Amino acid sequence: MAIISDIRIYRSDKENVAGYNPAGFGNKELNIIIRRIVMKLRESDFSLGEFNHLYINFTTCPVEGKIAMAKRSVDKYFPWYRYFDVEVSRAFWDTLEGPNCIEDVIELVEQVLVQCFCTDDAQANMVRECIRDAVINGEKMTMKFKEKNGAKNRAVLYLRYLDDGCYFPLLKVFDLNGELILEQDLQITRSLDGFGEIQLSSQKVTIKPRKNSVTKALGLEPVSYNIPKEDDNT
Repeated sequence: MAIISDIRIYRSDKENVAGYNPAGFGNKELNIIIRRIVMKLRESDFSLGEFNHLYINFTTCPVEGKIAMAKRSVDKYFPWYRYFDVEVSRAFWDTLEGPNCIEDVIELVEQVLVQCFCTDDAQANMVRECIRDAVINGEKMTMKFKEKNGAKNRAVLYLRYLDDGCYFPLLKVFDLNGELILEQDLQITRSLDGFGEIQLSSQKVTIKPRKNSVTKALGLEPVSYNIPKEDDNT
């Protein structure tokens, strides 16, 4: 089963059937929070099952049980997403373009995840904790993005997601006792192409860019940091 990749929010006042696509709505603050929620869910290896993109459609049309997978066939060309309909009142539907809807929308997103994709209380509590972390900590929220274990230490690359939609990576290196021996903010970026393989030795940690046409065109190079010796910290 694939780990969740994305949650997108839509709205419609027509039945969500084949041939009709709901409209996305622009609310930057909401979209940033949703992205942080997905990041924390990915960190916990949360899966939606046989697809990894969840499209939540707030609709004024009747929905059985108030929340249900949309009554449309799975797109055979794009099987990686599903629409789920959430029945809402017209008054609530009319607020979806504004900032006052955010708290209620997040609550409904949580209901969809818990009711439709959680198999036990432990998983449901994990989802709630991920959402709480994303909402409360905001730009300070970290997601474990990559990890490398060495013979004498462990390197972890975390991501923070800023309010302007940029990533602010944070590199930490720990010794075998879990003590932090290196902490380094990395360059703020909109792309994660610069963060591919982590190479780790007792003396140095290196982050190599991904191997693709983008990194080649941009001329991205590996970045390295020396790991302090024990004597350096005394």
